[in-house]
Amino acid sequence: MNETVVLETERLILRRLTPNDLDDLAALYADPDVMRFYPATRTRAETKQNLDTLIAMYAERGYGLYATVHKADGRFIGRCGLMIQTVHGKEELEVGYMLDKAYWRRGLATEAARALRDWGFRAFGAPRIISLIRPENVPSQGVALKNGMHHGADTVHANLAHRVYAIERETWEGRGGTSDHRGETHVDNSRR
Repeated sequence: MNETVVLETERLILRRLTPNDLDDLAALYADPDVMRFYPATRTRAETKQNLDTLIAMYAERGYGLYATVHKADGRFIGRCGLMIQTVHGKEELEVGYMLDKAYWRRGLATEAARALRDWGFRAFGAPRIISLIRPENVPSQGVALKNGMHHGADTVHANLAHRVYAIERETWEGRGGTSDHRGETHVDNSRR
């Protein structure tokens, strides 16, 4: 079993990022279409700094953002995962997702988000899971809604307006505490 694999869904593998992912992550962060709801694209040097931070988070928190690999072609197609965000003075577990535009509109972000939501509730006991989304980012809002979340508040994050989409543990459990996807497998039990 590959120790870097964290989650697996029907069509995706989420694995720990490594320094070898720099080229793929730099290409993702340099794409103005992918980054249109972020303050700016990132240079290779900025991406390297971000990658180092993301890798360090695995040891610090036991989770983070992961390389997202499309099973059918084995390609790195983005980064999705769990992050801690501070919203209105409170730490919240966030599901985040960013995919290469060649893989948009296939339900892959929703598939990853659902698996991450379920993992966040099961493995980390989160009382609530959020996604912070810019008001103009309608596609990501659609993913959040398909992930069972609702728009409950607004906030400023990184000096930009964001909507806070959330799902409570009780709501998730009331729906059976499962995803609508098949084949989720949590592989990495070593870190919590």
